[in-house]
Amino acid sequence: MSAYWIALRIVQEILRDRRTVAFILLVPLVVMTLVYYAVSEDEQGKLGVISRGTARLFEGDLVRALEDEKDVRLVTLPIPDDEADPAVIERRIREMLRLRQADGVLYLDEKLLLDRFDGRQGKLNLYLEGSRPTVTALVLKAISGAMDDLAAAMPVVIDASCSAACANSVNNKAMQLEKHYLYGSEDYRTIDFFLPVFPPFFVFFFTFILATVTFQRERLRGTLERLLIAPVGLPQVVLGYVGGFFLFSGVQAAIILAFVLALLGFAVTPAQVGSIVAVTALMLVIALLLGLTLSFTAQSEFQAVQFIPLVILPQVFLSDLIWDINAFPLPFQWLSWVLPLTHANAVMRNVLLKGQPLWQSWPPLLTLTGFGLAVLAALALMTRRKHALGGAE
Repeated sequence: MSAYWIALRIVQEILRDRRTVAFILLVPLVVMTLVYYAVSEDEQGKLGVISRGTARLFEGDLVRALEDEKDVRLVTLPIPDDEADPAVIERRIREMLRLRQADGVLYLDEKLLLDRFDGRQGKLNLYLEGSRPTVTALVLKAISGAMDDLAAAMPVVIDASCSAACANSVNNKAMQLEKHYLYGSEDYRTIDFFLPVFPPFFVFFFTFILATVTFQRERLRGTLERLLIAPVGLPQVVLGYVGGFFLFSGVQAAIILAFVLALLGFAVTPAQVGSIVAVTALMLVIALLLGLTLSFTAQSEFQAVQFIPLVILPQVFLSDLIWDINAFPLPFQWLSWVLPLTHANAVMRNVLLKGQPLWQSWPPLLTLTGFGLAVLAALALMTRRKHALGGAE
């Protein structure tokens, strides 16, 4: 009977806490919705096809073969049909790859058919974005299957004196595929795509948990309130907490960075190391400020812990950490833009996988800085309100 009354008391306490009830109902709905969209569709690469000269006659055969490949989705490229300058075509292709309008572009130039007539293999030019090895592998797999169909569809010139056995063996060579990478090379591994985003994610994850729970403890003990009513400004209080946590979170960040740099399959320059350290440090500060801010809205450590899945899980699914955000419906893509990890991941991959200097990623860096300032402003507003309520009492 005592167990019954204990269980009843627990149920009543939970039902009285509306935030806990909402958490119990809301989190599974949100998480399972994200899981559904993450795994409901197989990843596909976006592939464009361009042909010039006599190669246009066989573009249809190649397109039909590619349409049967489930790993790619054909896209239309905004290059005029009358554009024949190879240099201009290549420049336009690279621009489309940079903007992620396509993951790969197959270019059939006008020399292809002449090479086949002359007994040579013939060359297909494949331009690849290259920074996402999983997508690159899908594109290559689809094209390798379609190339045989294209080679079989091309005519050959057979001399009248050629025997039947000779005719069957005329230029049955597989065509040559020449790959041009916008970023990286064919040596990029799948793990190389994920390693750059590990430092900001794990630093944010560990620091946010530590900050949220510890700040809540400080509030329950009254330490934080005493500091805020002391002759010390809010900036000094925040800087003090950030400085105190920075030592321990910084050690964690250094360990994570060391592992990532050791596991990367390509060389990293000192400038790249400095860039990823700067981004990781920025995410550390944002996690500390966010943890402090959210701790003000929690009435207990249990409520503070509830914020952890609500803050962390959407960023796991929607920040391009594992799954491509373009696979999600539009509302989720819009939501991803207000998540700090989305922008940190973009900067880290730009620096490490694309080899861009840090300043070229100024839009996501500016967004991250604005997010940090917005959290700091919210923290200042909440502390002033609590002071006002405390003074009124």
